[in-house]
Amino acid sequence: MQSIYKRFGFSSLLATPDANPKLAKSLKLRVLTAPMHLAPASLSGWNVCPMSTAGCRKACLHTAGNPAYMKGKAKARLARTTAYFEARADFMSALVNEVSKHVKKARAMRYKAAVRLNATSDIRWEVVPVTVDGKRYPNIMSAFPKVQFYDYTKIANRRNLPRNYHLTFSLAENNDKLARVALNNGMNVAAVFNVIRGHALPKGYAIDGLAVPVVDGDEHDYRPIDPKLSVIGLRAKGEARGDTSGFVRKLTVA
Repeated sequence: MQSIYKRFGFSSLLATPDANPKLAKSLKLRVLTAPMHLAPASLSGWNVCPMSTAGCRKACLHTAGNPAYMKGKAKARLARTTAYFEARADFMSALVNEVSKHVKKARAMRYKAAVRLNATSDIRWEVVPVTVDGKRYPNIMSAFPKVQFYDYTKIANRRNLPRNYHLTFSLAENNDKLARVALNNGMNVAAVFNVIRGHALPKGYAIDGLAVPVVDGDEHDYRPIDPKLSVIGLRAKGEARGDTSGFVRKLTVA
């Protein structure tokens, strides 16, 4: 039987940690993060970002990076997304194998292994089961309890998460009230500001009337170690730099 890679036309599910400049910054923390990039929103015909907004779709990190490589990256992301929906069991089996290899690589380097499955998507991975060596697990996090999984999400009501799955809520142009709910539930909130590289982020920001301190989220990507009750400040990148929807926030000191 043809492998899922040849069948759908992509070489891997997980990207290398140093392929993304932001993820590479986590290496200084001795954390090796492998991201997975799918075709965001409904670009593939399947919607992998159910709570996406017009602003976040336009500003999506799918558009960030070297434009010279964009065509190839987009093709691979479409192929992975198609594989996820059309060959779920084989997709998850391949993902398990790649996470296993990533863990071995991190161990050999004496780094902590981390995985971001929703680098350009917002799938509830906590409800997607996997089978490893004949044993069925409720999700891939349960199959790899020593690996730290983390993601950003716009789905505020995600509950009963595995202990090794950390989520940060993403602020958009119209979900401040949901962001306040996320903060009340102990989830940090990421916000993109109209700040260019090399310039300071605000020290605080108000989310639906609640003043919250801002942490510089561009220092590294490893969100599980962020202080609780924080806004994770990010500088606008890619097409987000020209945003007019309100997704990219103007500087407002709390």
